[in-house]
Amino acid sequence: MEQIKSSVIAVCTVSAAICIIESLVSGTRLKNQMKMILNLVLIAAAAAPFFKGGFDFDLSGLSSDYSLDYSHSQEMYHEELRRQTSYNISSVLLQQLKAAGILCEKIETDVNISDDGSISIIKVTIKTDNFKEAADIIRSSLGSETEVINEDS
Repeated sequence: MEQIKSSVIAVCTVSAAICIIESLVSGTRLKNQMKMILNLVLIAAAAAPFFKGGFDFDLSGLSSDYSLDYSHSQEMYHEELRRQTSYNISSVLLQQLKAAGILCEKIETDVNISDDGSISIIKVTIKTDNFKEAADIIRSSLGSETEVINEDS
């Protein structure tokens, strides 16, 4: 670990020196020669640990009990996918109802996404004054077996 630390310090020091020297010689004819020499010094500083026998990484500090558990991320992904799908279907249904001249205050679609990726619409809850016509339009779009619930009742 000390080798890595000293290597990083050397590279940072040489980089800082390069910046300072380049700003000092920026208007002279030696600019290109100094830039080449300083880049060679930087390469030598960065490569020095490899020529001294390489790095000795000690990874014993890492716990062997550490495991990556992505189940929570998968659950979050599936829930967000379900929520976004529900929102998209509700938006399309709302547009269809508006096109038919039906004013709908609220529409919620309850969906289920199976492991194979298929989407099933469990129920649609709407709040409208013209429930029968709205339900008929929703069932014609989603299928006659779709459960449409009036939130007012």
